[in-house]
Amino acid sequence: MRAYLLEDSGRMLGRDDLERHGVLSWTITANDAERAAVVEKIKRERSYVDEDVVELSPAMPNLDAVCAKFDKEHCHTEDEVRFVLDGDGIFDVRDDANEWIRIEVTAGDMIIIPAQKYHRFYLTPSKHIRCMRLFANHDGWAPVYREQ
Repeated sequence: MRAYLLEDSGRMLGRDDLERHGVLSWTITANDAERAAVVEKIKRERSYVDEDVVELSPAMPNLDAVCAKFDKEHCHTEDEVRFVLDGDGIFDVRDDANEWIRIEVTAGDMIIIPAQKYHRFYLTPSKHIRCMRLFANHDGWAPVYREQ
């Protein structure tokens, strides 16, 4: 995982910096059984009750239309939780000073963007990411777009 202020890409941000803005993150590089145990622990501690796996790739016939839903600034009434299983992506998260934090995620990275935190998502040039999504409630995950 690589995080930095979008306006100052030379200033890297660490896990503690992200946490000060409410964004939790982990890099889980253990074997499959240990990864599953960490995910189950996070689900238990944060009351996530459901999960699924979603994949975006160049093979999707409507990839651009699907991605267009994510690249506009929005928030959710529930946390957005992503554990990257394969590929990579970019989350831009609006911080408390109204600046963008760019978070580049790759396989093994887990990120929790808290409810009501404005963000957007982009694919990298590889146009491929496969993620496990965790939910406290599927209904709360619908995007709420920010008015311009």
